[in-house]
Amino acid sequence: MSRRREWMLRLIMIAISLFVGLALAEVAARVLYPISDGRDNVGLDGKPIKGWFEPGKVYRQVTNEYDARTTITPEGHRVPGVDHGSPEVIFLGDSFTYGYGLADEQTFASIYCNARHVTCANLGLPGSGTKRQLERLEQFLDKYQWKPREVKFFFFGMSGSFSAGNDFVDNYDREMFDRLPPGTKAPRGPRADRGLVERLIGLQGVLLNHSALMRVAKFQWGPTIKALVVAAPGDERMATALEATKRSLARLDDLSRSRGFAYTIYLIVPVQDIIRGSYGNTLKTLDGVSPKPAVPTAELYLSSPKSFYYAFDGHLNPAGSSKLAQFLIARDSVGAAR
Repeated sequence: MSRRREWMLRLIMIAISLFVGLALAEVAARVLYPISDGRDNVGLDGKPIKGWFEPGKVYRQVTNEYDARTTITPEGHRVPGVDHGSPEVIFLGDSFTYGYGLADEQTFASIYCNARHVTCANLGLPGSGTKRQLERLEQFLDKYQWKPREVKFFFFGMSGSFSAGNDFVDNYDREMFDRLPPGTKAPRGPRADRGLVERLIGLQGVLLNHSALMRVAKFQWGPTIKALVVAAPGDERMATALEATKRSLARLDDLSRSRGFAYTIYLIVPVQDIIRGSYGNTLKTLDGVSPKPAVPTAELYLSSPKSFYYAFDGHLNPAGSSKLAQFLIARDSVGAAR
């Protein structure tokens, strides 16, 4: 047998062995670790619900990592809320502010408001960018004639990556949609402006849907995997995202003067930004387009970032939410004492 043929046979045997090994591991994962992919929103009776913000609705967010009771106020936002009058403090942001994976009493908005004995409204809106969040704020201010003392705005983002769940990305997407002719539907499927790495990251949804082994890997090492592979946004797309972010934050500044409330911008970064040590760049980037410096929060989690974020879900877990709430409480307590 020639040496070349011998090496070919060896490679084939190695490939077969790897395939059989992975197949056995997949079967074992399905039997021993039946982890599902995604989040189910169900009523207290366990039946799936259609809407997230049906006024007066109580439901559960259920995944492999949590089962979180979630209450929507009669006004149509997550608790805390007010029975009458105006909230003193409004919390504004995306799913981190809303409290993905957190029971009502575990959100940093609830912890803060209970500890400070102030009336609050949590206007966090999952999957939204800054412009949509500002629109939501105005809608509630106008509809209920609220006159808050303060708005705490929580920007979630990472300047070095255009992975999902990033306000820079959401602002870019909204900007591109607003540029379409009126009546045009948002395009579906992979966009032409996405690079190879971004497309590969996007494939994880398909892999997680079909492979129990991949789900186990993400459940065990989610933060590490996220930190290893990031998709750089590119100069042109980042410039567009920053311009959209700048205009939206300027709108917040205008609203604060016209409506008579103070506001603070806080920066929450994804766990991979902390692990990679690039969170300082994100803060610098946001400050470059913000009317006032943002308050960083990444330092709260430096000791053990993986301990404060859900590995599979990616949002702050109860410990991470509590850590942020205590920071807000301490910061405002010092300010009130001056």
